[in-house]
Amino acid sequence: MTIDGVDVRDMSLAHLRSLVATAFEEPTLFSMSARENLTLGRADADEDQIRSAIEVSQAGFVHDLPWGLDTRVGEQGMALSGGQRQRLALARAVLAEPRVLVLDDTLSALDVHTERLVEEALRRVLADTTGLVVAHRASTVLLADRVALLQDGTITHVGDHRVLLDTVPAYRELLSAEMEAEMGAGVGADA
Repeated sequence: MTIDGVDVRDMSLAHLRSLVATAFEEPTLFSMSARENLTLGRADADEDQIRSAIEVSQAGFVHDLPWGLDTRVGEQGMALSGGQRQRLALARAVLAEPRVLVLDDTLSALDVHTERLVEEALRRVLADTTGLVVAHRASTVLLADRVALLQDGTITHVGDHRVLLDTVPAYRELLSAEMEAEMGAGVGADA
């Protein structure tokens, strides 16, 4: 694997970590303030950069916390809902302005409306960075320029969403099943 033409094995771990940011379905937050959690990957971030990352991730709830960004969120962010934890971790990843942004089902705990707002903002972020998006929701797949279909641990098809939808029955069935599950479950119970 290379980043900007350089094999990652030839990079120091510190340099590689400076190029990649992640946000996961089950985010890691620390027993510190929301601001400290946000700026872990970018201690030099100014208020405008922090505000922009909060807007992208729809994490404006931090301003409503008892002490705003200076509110301690508790170990693993237990004082926050699942969707709030995901959005705070996403804001941290976006704030780092990485060359590679890895999003692993990062929007799974969001309601449909909030998810749509985050996806719209992420499209702008992903215009300037490489994104690796692992998604189970059909709507999140649309963030990708290229989609890889993973079946039984193997990538079986790679291509544009529309082409895969038109030509790969397994892809079409997977998306159809996901859309039915999202509609039936009221998608994202958490904002």
